[in-house]
Amino acid sequence: MRVGRIGFSTVLVGAMAASTMQLFALGVLAAEVIEELDISRSQIGILGASNSLVGALVAPPLGRVTDRVGARNSVVGVFVASSVGLTLTAVGGAYWMLIGASILSGLPQGWSNSATNKLIALHLGPGERGVVTGIKQSGVQLSLFLAGTTLPIFATGANWRVGVAGYGVLSLALAGFAWAVIPPDPRGQDAAGDEVGAVVAGGRLDGFVYRVAVYAFALGAAAGGVNRFLPLFAHEELGWSLQTAGLATGLTGLLGIGARIMWGRLAEGPVTPRQALLILAGGSMAAIALLAATGVVGGWLLWPTAVLIAFTLSAWNVVAMLAVIRSVPAALAGRGTGTVMFGFLGGVALSAPAVGWSVDVTGTYNPAWLVLGVVALAGSTTMLPDRFNPWR
Repeated sequence: MRVGRIGFSTVLVGAMAASTMQLFALGVLAAEVIEELDISRSQIGILGASNSLVGALVAPPLGRVTDRVGARNSVVGVFVASSVGLTLTAVGGAYWMLIGASILSGLPQGWSNSATNKLIALHLGPGERGVVTGIKQSGVQLSLFLAGTTLPIFATGANWRVGVAGYGVLSLALAGFAWAVIPPDPRGQDAAGDEVGAVVAGGRLDGFVYRVAVYAFALGAAAGGVNRFLPLFAHEELGWSLQTAGLATGLTGLLGIGARIMWGRLAEGPVTPRQALLILAGGSMAAIALLAATGVVGGWLLWPTAVLIAFTLSAWNVVAMLAVIRSVPAALAGRGTGTVMFGFLGGVALSAPAVGWSVDVTGTYNPAWLVLGVVALAGSTTMLPDRFNPWR
C-alpha cells in the first residue's frame, strides 16, 4: 500500500516534534522555571539530562522493539508517550514532578528516530529517502521554533503550563492521525520486497554505524549544551528579554527546517554522508566559537551565530540518520538507529548538567562553550578518510 505523501510526511515531522517538545520547552522556559521553583541552573541541566539519559538507555531496546512490533505501532507509541510527558510537565508543581515528567519524556525521545527511520526504510526507495529524511528531521527544528516563539507568550500573557498542556493534547490527536493514515508494515519483506528473515536472525550492523554512534555522542554533547542553555545565555549574559531570547532560539529552529532538508538532499546527491558529517562538525566548531565571542564582541553577534548553528550544529542529525538508513537493511533499521541514538542522547545527557554546573561555578558560559567546541573537534575525527582514521 502506497502511503499518501502529505499524511506520511505529517506523521514523520509530527513524531519528531512531539518527542522533543518537552526538552525544548523546559530550555526556553528555564528562567521562568528557575524563578517559580527556586532552583539552580544545574538543576535545570539535570531535567534535560534525565530526559536524554533515559532516551539513550532505551534507544537500543526500543530500536529492537520497533523491528518487532512495526513502524506504525511504534510511531503511535511515540505520540502517546510524548502526550503523557507534556501533560505531566504542565501539571508538575514541584521539581521532583518535573524530574518524573522528564524521565517519562525520554521514552519518545529515544524511540522516535527508530520508528520514523523504519517508516522511511519500508515505504521509500533509494533516491527518495534523503529529502524525506531531511523533512522528517526538521520536525525537531519545528519543535524548537514553536517552543521558542509560543511558550514565552504564554509565560508572560497567561501561564506557560497552558501552552505545554496544549502541545500535549495536540500530540495525542496526532497519535490517532498516525494510526489512520499509516498502513501496517509489510510482513517478511524489506523496502525492496526481499525476504529478510535470515537477515534478522543473523544480522550484524555495518561497522560504519558504530562510527556514526561515536560521532553522534560528541556532536550530541555539543548540540545538547548549546540548545539547552542558549535562551538562558541570551537572557542572563546578554541581558535580553525572555521573548527576545526565545526568538533567537526560534530562529535556529525555523532556519534549521530548511537546513535539514538541504543537507538531506546533498547527502544523497553530490556529497557522501561521511563528507557531509565532516563538514558539519567543522561548522559546528565555528558556531560554538562565535557563541563564545558573543559576550565580548556584542549581543548582535548572536543573530548570525544562530544562523550558523541552524545550518551546522542543528543539522548534522539528518545526515547521521540517513547514513543509518543507507547502511543497514530495513529489517535492522530500528536496531541501527537505536545504536546511534544511544550515542547521541548519551552525549546530550552528559553535557546539559555539565554546562549548568560550569556556569554556576564560574559565573560565565565561555568555559563551557570552549569545552563543547573541543568535543565537536574530537567527534569530527571519526569521519576522516580511512587512511587517517583512528576509529576504522
